[in-house]
This record gives sequence, C-alpha cells and structure tokens, in this order.
Amino acid sequence: MFKTARYIFTLLILGTTVFAQAQQDTTLTKEVMVTKAYKPTISDANKLNSMPTIDESEHQKPTFNYSINSQPVFSTFSVNPLKAAIVETSKNQDNGYGLVRAGLGTTFRPYGEVFFNNQNSRNSLFGIHAMHLSSFDDIELEGGNKVDAPFMKNEVDLFVKHLVRDNVLSVNLDFKHDAFNYYGYPLTAVPDPLLEGGQTINYFDTKQSFAKGGINVGLKNPTAEYDDATIGFDFNYHYFGTKTDQREHYASFVLDVQQPMVTGVGLLEGGVLYTQASDIYLQADSATGNRSQIIIHAKPAWFIGDETANITLGANTWFIMVSDEDTEAKISPNIRANWTPVPELISIYAGIDGDYVSNHYSKIAYENPFVDPLHDVMNSFQKFRFYGGFDGKFSKKTNFKISAEYAMIDNQPFYYLSEALYLDPDYNPAPSIVDNTFKILYDNIDRLKLNAEIFHASSDKVDLTASVNYYNYKLDEQEEAWNLPIWDANFNIGYKVNEQLSLSADIFLMGERKALVIESANLYSSAAAIYRSNNLETAFDLNLKGNYQITNQFSVFAQLNNFGFQKYQRWFGYPVQSFNMLAGISYSF
Repeated sequence: MFKTARYIFTLLILGTTVFAQAQQDTTLTKEVMVTKAYKPTISDANKLNSMPTIDESEHQKPTFNYSINSQPVFSTFSVNPLKAAIVETSKNQDNGYGLVRAGLGTTFRPYGEVFFNNQNSRNSLFGIHAMHLSSFDDIELEGGNKVDAPFMKNEVDLFVKHLVRDNVLSVNLDFKHDAFNYYGYPLTAVPDPLLEGGQTINYFDTKQSFAKGGINVGLKNPTAEYDDATIGFDFNYHYFGTKTDQREHYASFVLDVQQPMVTGVGLLEGGVLYTQASDIYLQADSATGNRSQIIIHAKPAWFIGDETANITLGANTWFIMVSDEDTEAKISPNIRANWTPVPELISIYAGIDGDYVSNHYSKIAYENPFVDPLHDVMNSFQKFRFYGGFDGKFSKKTNFKISAEYAMIDNQPFYYLSEALYLDPDYNPAPSIVDNTFKILYDNIDRLKLNAEIFHASSDKVDLTASVNYYNYKLDEQEEAWNLPIWDANFNIGYKVNEQLSLSADIFLMGERKALVIESANLYSSAAAIYRSNNLETAFDLNLKGNYQITNQFSVFAQLNNFGFQKYQRWFGYPVQSFNMLAGISYSF
C-alpha cells in the first residue's frame, strides 16, 4: 500500500510539471508586490514593473497566530524583518536592489541580515535573504542557579518567481539552523547529580541543534475571480535533522482545481503528505525505530452565489496510513456562507468544517524545542469547527474583525514534565529529579475561541494594531488544558516622527497557564503517578524599536527587548532572557 501511494504521488508531480511547462508565455506583464523581501507574492494588477524598493523605516504590522497546539510564547530573541519590498517602475529613480543590516547587542549578541531582490526579465523576480542572530547570555532559574542559555539562529532563503500566462510559478529554496541548550529546570535548585560533568540522567545542560533544508514549488493564479476556471499546485519537501541524531523526510503535494459549472462553481483540493522520522521512541513498539505515514486527502465542494452573497457546500476526507497504526479514514463537513450587506464596509460569514493534523516530527520540535528529542506524537483530528464573525470598516482609517469558533478535537497533545527519585548509592537520601525535556499526553478537547482585532491609521505618521483572544476549554479526562492560556493579546503602535526618524512599540500579553509535573516513586517504578499542577504567571513583553535615516543609503537602528524586565517562562522551567538591547547600522544599495 505504501509503494502504491508513492507511485501515485510521483505521477501527480510529473503530470503537474508537464502542465506548467505547457502553459509558459513570456508576453504577459503584471505588477508584483513582494510581501517579504525574501518570500514575495504576486498580486493582481496590470504590469510587471522594474525595480524593488525597500522602505526600512516603515513599520510592519505584526501578526500573532495562536495555535491550539501550544505554540511557544513569543520570544524576545528575534529581530523583526523589514516591511515588504514593493516592485514598481521608475525610470528616473534608482531604487536599489537590497539592504544590509549589521548590529551588536548586550551579552555579545551579534546580528546580521541581507536582503536582495532583482528582476531578471519583464516576467521574473529573483531574491535572496540571509540572517544570523546569536546570544551567549546566561539566565537565573527560579531555584537560584545561573545557567548558560546560548542560542543561534541562521537562515538562508532564495526565491524565483516567473509569470506563466495568468499564473505565477514560484520556486523557493530555504535552509535554517537553530542551536540552543536544554538549560531549564523548574521551581527548585538544580539537584547535584545534574551539575556533574558528563551526567546522563537527563538532558540538562545538553546542546541541541535543528537543521532544515527544503524546496517549495507552486503554481497559482492570483488574479482569478471566483468564477474563473483555474488549476494550481503546491509541492513542498524538506529534510530535517537534529544534533541528537533524529532525521525527518517530509514531502507534500496539493492540487487545486476551480471549474465553472452550469450552476455554480466546482472546487477540488486533493493531495498527499508523506513523512518519515528515524531514531525516535515508538510508543506502539516501546522501542527506538522509524515511523512513516502517508495521508491522502480530497476536499470537493460546490460554490453557489456571487461576490455579495454565496455559500460553499462540500466535505473534507482523509485516508491515513501510518506504519505502526491501523489504516483509517476520516471525514468532516465543509460548509461556509458569506454575505456582504454593504460592500467594502461590512462582511458577515459563518461555517462548519474540520481538519486532520499531522503532528510530524519537525512540527512538534519547532512548536516546543524543549520536548524530548525521541518524541513520537500521535496525529490530531478536529472533527468539527463551528465558526462565524464579521469584519469591516468603522471609517476609511479603521478596520476591525470580530469572530468566534467552537472546535471539537480528538487526540490533542499536551506537554508535561516527569519527576522521579534518583536511586544511586552515592546519594543518600535519594534526590528527586525532574526531567527537563517535555513528554506528551493526550485528551479530547472542546475549545471556544473569541477574537477581536482592530487596525487604525490616524495619519501617515501613526498606525495602531490591537488583537485580543479569549479561550475556554472542556476536556474529557485532564483537569486543565496544560500550557494553554485563557487569554492573550498584542498591541502595536508605529510613529513616524519625521522623514528621518521612526519609532514603534510592541506589547505582548499572555494570561496565566497551568503546567503539569507527573511524579512517580522512582525512575523504574510502575506505581500510580501523582499529578501536580503549577501556575505560569501572566507574560508581559514590551519591545521598543527606532530607526534613524542618516542618508539615502545609511541608517542606524536600535531595539530594546523585554523592556518590561520580566523573566516570564516560555515553557515551565525555561525563563526567557530579561531586558536586552540591540543596535546597528543599515546600508541600502
């Protein structure tokens, strides 16, 4: 069955590649908007223009996407990328090709970043982005120990986009490398056995690194109307590896078809996902080995209506083959209604759908980097999601969105720490040691989410963004939705003082969460476990940024991270770095 699925996967890729080649046409011109300097998208317009511009000082509206899969709390380590580079024609002005930024922060925090965009022809774009950021700081834990908490982030991205008739053919290559320590330990002082050199009790003070390289090839028509006949595809592949010797191959292919019918429009999304992870602990076999899965999905639907009022009726189906589990099939509805009573002023929507979530190895590793590196996480199934809301404008300068959703999810993973007595004759009495890498437990969960967002631009100099989310959880077995907050919010304000100076501030908030420690009698005991709930206090993070334009080419920047001086915990036992600074210079060319 696995071999048959692989053959189908290969044929789909080959067939779509032939289609893309058959559609090539270099006579069409379009306008291109690059949404990020290194990952552009091509928007609907009339012509492809000639030169990118990078406005370093203009503030970027932040995004905040909370995931039920317990995304790590926002990190003060990162440097926000520049706002979109915009491709536009200007024969009388040389707008340059890119930007170089370099800086240094407190606790020896070197930073460097390069953006480059170039149009090779009237119908193509090419670009490169590279970034390095690292820190060699130490952090004081709750128990009083001062520990090394270095990290390093490296990224390289390359993209090519080419117009193919009405479609955009894109190729993206990327590589990222993250290095860090398992530096955390919760509540108490680190036990003596963990402070010994070369200890193998758990991962405390062990170095870890993630490396991922991949390719994405896609074809889509960004100018298509709702009733146009279109076909597009998206192919992704990456190879992921860790310092602790885990490896993952990930490949996915999705085909999108839109075809007008006598009544309405037929829609079809179909695809296949393949993953293989090695050197992980297989729960089904209680041994270390390899795990692979193939997930085939088909999502047919029928669209009726027009741009003012419409309804989509369909179903989402999945066929799942996992190497150490029984083959199974899943289905959920896909129904959505949209109504725009006042065009460009207010829109109302509501729907019912579902989703099958592949909790493959690298997804979990990036979601919680301090999870046990041998982890083997079950997939989740969102059986139903009831959602609705409305968005629109209070005025020409103020946009808003209000929404609500209720989701029913099976096999939702939750993270916890385990604790046991360390039985060694050299230590009497035996110390109780907490593993500082997280393990996984599961429960079925119903989640209510309420969301409100607003964006206001009072003038060309000031813009304000605010987003607030409230959550309510109902679980079958667990007492709490471990590590998930009841609410979170973020606020951003940007102010352009004059043509040279621009300032911005970001405020991130996350409500209290509950963290779980499961205690057993000793490392080898099968006695009943004791569940201990621990509070994670509200996280508050204030970041201030400034940029001063010296000349057309040179500018200086400064960033104050975690200006609230709060050592909140991203994960239980892992506080973030407190207040730190970063400053540097930029050169555009």
